[in-house]
Amino acid sequence: MPSACETNSGNGAVVANGSDVLNNSNVVSGTKEVNGTKKTNGINGATNGSNGAKSRTIHIPDLFGGILSGDPVENPLEPTIGPLSEEWTKALTKMDPKTAKILTKANFAYLISLAAPNADAEAFRMAVDWCIWAFVFDDQYDEGLMRDKTIESAHEMIWTLSLMDDTYPPVDPKKHPLRYMFQTTWHRFQKRNPAPDLQQRWKETHRKCLYAILQQVWLAQSKTGLDVSIPDYMDTRRQSIGSYCLFTLVEWSHGIKLTQDICDHPSISTCERAAADLTWLVNDVLSYKKDLAFGVEHNIICLLMRQGCSEQEAMDKTGEIMDQCQKDWDNAVANLPSWGEETDREVQRYLGACRDVARANLWWSFKSGRYLNAEEAVRARTDKILTLT
Repeated sequence: MPSACETNSGNGAVVANGSDVLNNSNVVSGTKEVNGTKKTNGINGATNGSNGAKSRTIHIPDLFGGILSGDPVENPLEPTIGPLSEEWTKALTKMDPKTAKILTKANFAYLISLAAPNADAEAFRMAVDWCIWAFVFDDQYDEGLMRDKTIESAHEMIWTLSLMDDTYPPVDPKKHPLRYMFQTTWHRFQKRNPAPDLQQRWKETHRKCLYAILQQVWLAQSKTGLDVSIPDYMDTRRQSIGSYCLFTLVEWSHGIKLTQDICDHPSISTCERAAADLTWLVNDVLSYKKDLAFGVEHNIICLLMRQGCSEQEAMDKTGEIMDQCQKDWDNAVANLPSWGEETDREVQRYLGACRDVARANLWWSFKSGRYLNAEEAVRARTDKILTLT
């Protein structure tokens, strides 16, 4: 197995090697070692260390309302293409058996299946490859080796964004498997749809996403994560969650045709923002138990408590923010202008893609067990109660 870090030739930055990033990934792992003690994450539940101690619970918002309501449509290609993407990733990164099992359990193909139900085989495969890359890449900065290394993280993000420059040479998959994964998705994106507006959106969404992740790394390094304002936290989260990248990915996968001036309309921008916010808000609610167990403070509930709310008040306030997102979506849709029958149809398809991405994250979060075990998930959905200890 390669060493945990590699040195980039030419810039001197130390960044995580792609294979070791995967082999040390905490994306959905069952246990984590903290100060030499193994703790169990949301997959298997958490105990308070006292046999028979009374559990502590908190009421959570309704996560399945509004644009997140209804049963999503699944892409029938998931069972055949999902394993192909997984096996490619495992071989490319020389993944160890334990991490390979974690990747299979995560089932990123299911997330893409719900987000892009109408994607054909070519688009579906690229989307799953990108999704696996995105989660592993982000995990370096979330819980991995780069979580508090701002300069090194900035170097790697510059390298990653430069891969979308057509003058960049082919990446050696043996030296930089993660960069290679991303470069191949970009090349497939270009080949299938050379529309300049769409390609520019792909570049711009990634630029904003990576910059937001870098902001989170800086907050972790400077230990000022709870000193930010709620609006600033929300601005960063809606970008770092990757929803805007997924919006463009589904737009590409489904062959939706929109020019940049249409995408820039305030109503469409509002719907994008609402869907992206609902995505990370769902994550902050469902991950709260796991975050408590691991001492992670990068959560809106923790931030609201820092600003004077009780735990339940913070969760209720989070629900109010979700309700406002739903209202913003409805108002934006009601105020959409008409650009003509054909364009209006494409606009509705795109808004449907934004909705599907947010709902896909919700359903995938429950099915994958990334935060809650089966019993906890049922209680969270039916009774709107989250068991904390």
